[in-house]
Amino acid sequence: MKKYFLWTLVICSSKMMAQLTPADSLVQSGNYQEGIEMYKSESESEFKMARVYAQIGDVYAALDSYQKGFKRDSISVQPRFEYARLALGNNDPVTAFNSLLPLIVEEPNNASYQYYMGKTHEDLSNDDAAISAFAKAVSLNKSYRAARIEWVKLLIKKRRFREAILHAKPALAIYPNDIKINSLIAQAYLGAKRYDKATEHFELLFSLGNDTEYNRKNLAWCYFNEGQWQLSIDTYERYNNDYEAANSLVHFIMSQAYLKLGKLKLSQDYIERAIVFKTPELHQEYLQLATVYVRQEDYRNAFYATKRAKKEKPDDDVIGYQYALAADQYYAGKSKKLEFYEEFIKQYLESPYQEIANARAEDLRREIFLAAKK
Repeated sequence: MKKYFLWTLVICSSKMMAQLTPADSLVQSGNYQEGIEMYKSESESEFKMARVYAQIGDVYAALDSYQKGFKRDSISVQPRFEYARLALGNNDPVTAFNSLLPLIVEEPNNASYQYYMGKTHEDLSNDDAAISAFAKAVSLNKSYRAARIEWVKLLIKKRRFREAILHAKPALAIYPNDIKINSLIAQAYLGAKRYDKATEHFELLFSLGNDTEYNRKNLAWCYFNEGQWQLSIDTYERYNNDYEAANSLVHFIMSQAYLKLGKLKLSQDYIERAIVFKTPELHQEYLQLATVYVRQEDYRNAFYATKRAKKEKPDDDVIGYQYALAADQYYAGKSKKLEFYEEFIKQYLESPYQEIANARAEDLRREIFLAAKK
């Protein structure tokens, strides 16, 4: 029986070899140009030529060969599918769409057709249709990793984070160490502000050797939001050393973390670095610096830092009110304090802080009046 089976294989193999044309043999051995020249002399070889042209990267010659072949045979499925994919890869999603649509009508349960239609919709900036196509591909083939990845990526892009998490999980059940899927689900948890879960996946990515700029910075941000101040600082420090030493926002967050730890000198150092690195708007950094000074009971420098913040963003009523408060803490004279509240009341007529500023101004006027009567 075994000898018969082997003999059958030999016969089948011999028949297949016999079906090969000389041009086919040349192409199989890598002699593409010679093979193309021989195909030109053969009948009904347009699709074969198209595949060789595609293989050597001559896309336009490949597309032209497919079109010539369709004049002879417009029904065969494989060339039509190949043509659609080639058009898509050549940044021609309209042609790809027109080629794929009849195939999907003929065979709606073909997962690959749905996947490539999803890619086509994506290139046509029709994200909702792309999401539907990728979802259909995955429903037809649960292990279709490429379709699931594109699906989840688009859900994240559309800020549909809960759905992205839900549809990424089945892939992790099959391949728990899949770097791409772990990266996507980490992004989805990050977008959903599920910092504890995002941390788990970012840490796993590092253990798998996927230490990237994006992962390092966002792991530090997750630690910060979980209240793991020192871990956040340490991770940001490695980020500064390895990737970007002059990121103003990173130094701003590190200042906040040091402030949470009560390390006021370091908090001040890092907010001053943030100010140096950031241009042109520095209002947040100056307010953070003012907060550090207040914690140190250095009201003079807190006032001047707030003054700088107001200069950076003069139309911001929140900063305007904080400037009046800083003056209230810094100046001893009640008349001087009053000047800043009156300035605020006059400048920010629509501010919700008007009532409280007016109340404080009225108290100061009363105190000034009573002091004058003595």
